[in-house]
Amino acid sequence: MQGGVHLLTGLLLASFSKRKEYKLGAVLGAILPDFDIFIMAFVYLFIGEKASVVHRSLTHSLLFLIVVPGIVVSLNFIPKIKNKKNYDFLGLGIGLFFGLAVHILIDMMYLTGVYFLWPFSSQDIGFPIVAFANIDQGIASNVLKLKLIQTTDFYTDIFFFFIPVLVLAYKMDVHKKIRLPILVIVVVDFLVTTVFVGLAFNTNISYVDHVIYLYYLGTFFLLLSVIAPILFRNVIREFKFNIGEMSIMIGLLIFSQFLLYF
Repeated sequence: MQGGVHLLTGLLLASFSKRKEYKLGAVLGAILPDFDIFIMAFVYLFIGEKASVVHRSLTHSLLFLIVVPGIVVSLNFIPKIKNKKNYDFLGLGIGLFFGLAVHILIDMMYLTGVYFLWPFSSQDIGFPIVAFANIDQGIASNVLKLKLIQTTDFYTDIFFFFIPVLVLAYKMDVHKKIRLPILVIVVVDFLVTTVFVGLAFNTNISYVDHVIYLYYLGTFFLLLSVIAPILFRNVIREFKFNIGEMSIMIGLLIFSQFLLYF
């Protein structure tokens, strides 16, 4: 599922609690599993397309879902750490758990399954609404559809996360040092994505090549999306959608999936 969709679900989860570290954990957990994309990109240099098995394995597994939040929560019960830091590790851990769980659940519905029982099983588990295996890439319109799905992924980060968070950062007058640089990067991200939308219509570029070019060029933008909850932690800790805003964002979310489901 697109990174911006995951980040948006994290913001939605954050809106249901006043617990600040829970909010941060929910948004961080909602995007953290996609860190494996960077590992996959690196491994691809050595083993080629076989590197795809890295994605949706460790960071999308039951093991990761239990161990990562479990370690964070356990810090709340270690006196030396708790007394020294006086930090809500429990809230952060609970938020991480729900963020990770929703990320994994959504990915189970998106094109392919996830290796949920990794490393004990190599069987992917999922119930994709539209299965990648059922999309005939011998049909030009299907290839275009797949290219556009992958490319517009980068739009979702902009409209579902960075714009709402930047607006709130300006309203709260926080994160002054990073607001303008991030805004510039977001604009560049938009322009680069738009170029690739145009390239998607070039029939001389295969789906696989299009994705490779897109993701290697877009690795920086992906990394920014993964670390963004930390960069904007003060905004995230105060974030809350009201009912109207939530309805608009959910509507945009549904619209963003139009290419996939239709």
